[in-house]
Amino acid sequence: MKIDSAVTIEPGQVKFFVPPDWFDLMVDGGDRDATRTRCAELVRLTYPDASAERHEVFTDGLMDCYDLYFADGVLMYGVMTTPLPSTGAQAAWQVHAGVVSVPEAPAELDLGALMSRVFDEQFQERVAYIEKFTTDMGVGFGFLAQPPVQVPADWADEADPNLRTGLAGVLSFPPEGGKGLLVIGTCLDPDQVRELAGLVAVIGGSSVFVSPTPE
Repeated sequence: MKIDSAVTIEPGQVKFFVPPDWFDLMVDGGDRDATRTRCAELVRLTYPDASAERHEVFTDGLMDCYDLYFADGVLMYGVMTTPLPSTGAQAAWQVHAGVVSVPEAPAELDLGALMSRVFDEQFQERVAYIEKFTTDMGVGFGFLAQPPVQVPADWADEADPNLRTGLAGVLSFPPEGGKGLLVIGTCLDPDQVRELAGLVAVIGGSSVFVSPTPE
């Protein structure tokens, strides 16, 4: 998710609605050392039987994501690795969020069609499902899809050529527009996309903008 820095968005704060044990890579802001320490602990707990070398590789991967999203202005980057209560299958989900510009009169636009067009162009196939719903901010659009994954050339012999991932997102914004919160989730197992969409909908639907705290 690239945050559009070319559009001026008034300063503010976001109160995220997330699970109490939510692991957010961005919570330390620009403190990279603190972020790496937290990432290393997450990897150690998630893969206790892996070697120290593998732990370093996994931690480096999380830090690469952190660096990319921090540079793009992403405000929240959460990781969820836990068995799903419904099936027992292991979830490997990533959810990130940021503030984006929304037209001042969003009711006059078909934002569902706009979002569909953007993601159709990016993933080269139609978004599977889009729904409008009420959020704590006012208005929300949710979507989900199972787009194909572009496998690097050096993995071509090991990866399934028909590999797909799960993608779910919510755009939530006040009725007057101006700015909105875009929450995007991905999962390695495309069959988990509906469960992922439920989590993304709760985060996007219940998070709100708040006035900056006076210094």
